[in-house]
This record gives sequence, C-alpha cells and structure tokens, in this order.
Amino acid sequence: MEFKPWRIAVPKRPDAASGTAGQPGFFLAVQKARGLEAAGGEEGFVPYDPMLLPDMDKAVERVRRAVEEQEKILIFGDYDCDGVTATVILYDYLENAGADVLYYIPEREGEGYGLSQTVVDRMKEAGVRLIITVDNGVTAVEEIAYASERGIDVVVTDHHKPGETLPAAVAVVDPHRSGSEYPFPELCGAGVAFKLICALEGDTEGMLLEHYGDLLAIGTVADMVPLLDENRGLVKAGLSLLRESENPGIRALADKAGVELETVTAENIAYILAPRLNVAGRIGSVDQAVELLLCQDEDRAGELAKEICALNDRRKELEGEIIGDIQRLLEERPSLLDHRVLVLSGEGWNRGVIGIIAARLVERYGKPCVLLSVIGGEARGSARSVEGFSIIDAIRSCSSLLTKHGGHPMAAGLSLDAGNLDAFSQEMENYAREHHPVMPVPTLAVDTILKAAEVTLDNIRLLDQLEPFGCGNPQPVFALVGARVAKIVPMGNGNHLRLTLEQGGASLTAVLFGAGPQAFPLEQGELADCGVVLSVNTYNGTERPQVRVLSIRPHGFDMAGKLRLGSAYQALRRGEAPPEGTREELAFGREELSVVFRWLRAHAPWQKGTDALAHRLGKSSNYARVLAALDILSELGLISRRTERGIETIQLLPAQGKADLETSPTYRILQ
Repeated sequence: MEFKPWRIAVPKRPDAASGTAGQPGFFLAVQKARGLEAAGGEEGFVPYDPMLLPDMDKAVERVRRAVEEQEKILIFGDYDCDGVTATVILYDYLENAGADVLYYIPEREGEGYGLSQTVVDRMKEAGVRLIITVDNGVTAVEEIAYASERGIDVVVTDHHKPGETLPAAVAVVDPHRSGSEYPFPELCGAGVAFKLICALEGDTEGMLLEHYGDLLAIGTVADMVPLLDENRGLVKAGLSLLRESENPGIRALADKAGVELETVTAENIAYILAPRLNVAGRIGSVDQAVELLLCQDEDRAGELAKEICALNDRRKELEGEIIGDIQRLLEERPSLLDHRVLVLSGEGWNRGVIGIIAARLVERYGKPCVLLSVIGGEARGSARSVEGFSIIDAIRSCSSLLTKHGGHPMAAGLSLDAGNLDAFSQEMENYAREHHPVMPVPTLAVDTILKAAEVTLDNIRLLDQLEPFGCGNPQPVFALVGARVAKIVPMGNGNHLRLTLEQGGASLTAVLFGAGPQAFPLEQGELADCGVVLSVNTYNGTERPQVRVLSIRPHGFDMAGKLRLGSAYQALRRGEAPPEGTREELAFGREELSVVFRWLRAHAPWQKGTDALAHRLGKSSNYARVLAALDILSELGLISRRTERGIETIQLLPAQGKADLETSPTYRILQ
C-alpha cells in the first residue's frame, strides 16, 4: 500500500467554541476550505437568465422559425452521458413543441467525435434545414462552413473552450466564449441545451426544471463539471426530482443497477448510473441510451436497461483483459515505469474503455498516462494526468506527429500513425523533462483536521448542507492524526478491514476497502494518520456513524524524504544526474542490499508495499535504497514481484548459486 502525500486546506481550524449557530469548528473549516460559508441556501435558487449567454437571441430566433415553418431539424449530439442527456432534453422539448425533429449521435468507433461532412451530406439528402449541435460544435469550423455551403444552417450549443476561430454558424451559444456576460461559465453540454429550451420557452424562473431536472442532474454530474454556483443549485434541485422521477427509462436503469431512486445521491449518479449510460457509447450503440431515456413503455425500458447493464458487465471484462496485457508488458519492460509519462500501446485494445484504464493507471503509478490502441496502422487513445501537469499541453508539443488531438489539462484524446509511436513517447518524455524536472505527484486533498470525539451522527448530518458532492465540491475529507490502531479485523472474505481507532479517550470504527490483513501496512497498537470520509450507515433501522479510510500511513512517516529520494532514484534509472544533495543518500553497495534481503527472508511473502518496507527498516536504509534493492534482487532472480488487484506480492525465489551483482543493470547504474 502506497502512502500518499496530503494537502490540508485548513490545518488550523476554528475551535468549536467559536462556531456560529451551533456549528462546530470542523464544519466551519470545511466551509472555509471550499468557499461555501453560505452553504445551504439553495431553497430560493433561481437559475441565471439564459439570454445572457452569447448568441442566445440569434439561436432562439432561428429555432423558433424552424419550428413555426416546419423545417426539418437535426439535433447532433455526442456519445457520452452529457451528450446523450443534452440530446434527449432538446429532442423531447422540440418534439412536444410540434417541431419536425430528429437526432443523430455518431458512433465512437467508425465515426468518432463531432460533426463531419459525411453526416452533413446525409442530412442534406434527408431534407434537414437546421442542425443544432449539443455538447459539441464549437471547434467544427470546416464542417459548419461546409454545411452552410450545402444550404444547412447550424446553431451551436456547446460548453467546450473555443479555438482561435469560431465557426460561421447562425449562433454559437457557449459560456466559454470571449466576452461572454454569463455569470457562470462551467455549465455542461446538457446545461447549455437546457438553457436553450428555457430561452425558447421564456422561462427564467426554472419552471422547466420540473420536467428535465432529473436528466440535467445526471448529465451535469456525469460530465465532471464543478458542482458549484449554478451547477450546484441545478443538481440539488435535479436530485430532488430524480428521487420522484416518472421517466420509465431512468427508473428501469436504477432498478437493474440496484440504485434506490428514493435516496439517490450525486455519488450514485457518478459511479453507477452514468457509467451505464456511457457504456452504450463505449462498446454498444449510443442509440440504446437515447432510446432508454426517451422510452415511455415500461416493458421496453426494462429490456433496454437490461441490455445496457449487460454491456457494463462486458466493459468490466474488457478492462480486465487490457489491464492483464498492461501488467505483462510492464513485467517484460519495467524500465517503462521510470519514465515521467507512462505511454503504453497495444494491438486491438477496445478504444471505448482505455480512458477508464488510463485513469486507474494514474492512480496506481502516480504519473500521467497515455494509453493507445493500435488498429489497422492507426494508434488512437486517451490520456489522463495528475494535478500540476497539463497533459494537453504535453500532447500539443507533439502535434507534428499527430493526426488529431484535443482535451484539457487533466484528460485528452489523440490519434497518430502507429509508426510514430516511439517518436511520440520520446517527445512526451522530452516535454516532461524540460517543463517538470521534478514531476508533480497525486495528493489527497484534505479539508481539515478531525478529532475522533467529533465523529457523531449529528456532526455527520451537518455535512448534508454541503451537498451535492462531486467535481469541484467533493465529499469532505478529514485528517485523523495520531490515532492508535487498537483492532484490525478482516471482513469481506479477507479483502477489506474493520479498524478500531482510538484518540484522546474516544474510540471509533472505520473501514478500509481493498486491503486485507496481509497488505495492511501497520501493526496493532501503532499510531496512524488517516484520511477519512464520513457518512451515516443504516442497518436494520439503526443509524451509526460510518468512517471510511481513504489513506493511511504510520504517524510521523517521512513523506518529504520519500518524495525527494523516490524522484532522485527514478532520475538515476533514466540515466540523469540526481538532484543536488541526494548523491550520498543514493550510495549503494552489498551491505545496503543485504539489509533489505535479510528483512524479506524473515517476512516474505511481503504484501504491505514499498513504503511500509522502508518505514519498517527505519534508519538502517532509506527510501531510494529500498527501491534499488528490490529492483536488483528482482534482476538477480532472488525475488519475484507480482501485482494483482493493486497489491504487490514479493516472494523469495530458490537460490541458483551465488549471485553476481555486476549482472544487475540497476547495480551498475548505481555504481
């Protein structure tokens, strides 16, 4: 188990005695950490005037004319959950308004993202006079110009940042446009589409929320836009409507996915409902998701929901297969993990799921990751990053090697000729080395310090005022510092743990998922620092505080030393000079190797992780020497290292005669 660095937003919180209106200090600190001092006042929420959006007047005039004159209208959407909900909202509204309307969403495989000239030609033949884009279009300069040449007007509704040139559309409605007077630019695609129907209806009070708030909440949470300001109010209102939703498709999907709509949360959307709606666009047909959300027949909705959930099961299988390929690749070429940016490719990987896997690899290895699927000589893929490293800027630096790319600092997509893969990987590494001599690492964002005695039902319920939780407003994370690990109890067939933590005379029970007793890095009685989230657990009608551990490490662990020496060791592995002041700590010989080998001989199989091993060895070694020893012992065939479900197992191997240190590439580097 890796020990993550933390970033505590409000380390010196107000005392409970200084709280206002009976609010304890920890709650005031959370509000301060995320700028929500006035949280809880959404009851009087009024959405912003949609006419403040750029070109909204032009969009309204053109769409109204198309409806009145019965021109054929095409809604052109995107295949992710945001694009699907945006399509459904606008299509349903226009159909009910009597418009001659149809929708089209391109398939991820074969067509890809955005408007194309091929689609324009097909729509011309179908008699379409107006195209309205949702969740796309602001960068489709050439395609919209082509549509104009073919006699088709285009209204763009989008929320992505425009390029240097806006498309020559009838209207470009995008809150990110330069000079926009809209107060909150972070709407999702469904949010902008919703604003269009509000403008068409002349609804500035949000009455249409009653009809479309459930879909809007799903799209907003799914697209990971910040749940602040207007988004916060829209989602909070939408969740209330979702709990009573009469949409047969939503109800069927929730039923098949095991979600109780009556108590649904933004977290349920993010981790259960949205991934299932996304999966249709990833490995099935996106039309399945659109049909489900538009469906008015309960039996048909049940069939579609069942099909989509089956696709979700298949997605998990595909992810498992690709993760297996990646694990084998990294075992064959462990030096790839020394790179600043992890660039991996494979033949025939499903392109619909590699973005999900890239995000998992970032979490696992703590560095930016680019995954590319090679099919028919083309490499196409997804990239994910860590805070502080703009993956889109890195990719743009390689634009001469690419055929297509786009995204933002934390996530991007790209395609290139497979013959350019090696050159692309090297250029990404060059960019990272030039701009980040020391690479940023993932950190756990902690709101403030918590005391064990403060973990009560009343205090946890206070946090409800800060909901909905999601991007930009995550569930509060607290630091429980210097807590004694009094009990360690396996649960869930030994895959999870129930911990009893004691601090200052108070005791609480916490759960740690994904780590059994063998992988838990602390011993009973040790002091720990824990990053935790709080909730209320209801079982058999009884409510209890629930504490979930996100991160745990020994109290007083030298995190700064780990980060400094880990970075220095990787620099050496890459053939670079180590950072100034670390050379002496990187000195390595037989005695340093023996220290680690003797420990493993007494404690193997070792599953507690490199960080815990370095902590156990204390002053007899250091973090860089532990990393080096493990690499050398593996190269000499004295240990095996195997990772399954994120847990590395280190086993001793039978000795095959006396090992020659000079045969280890890592040892030669260190010398």
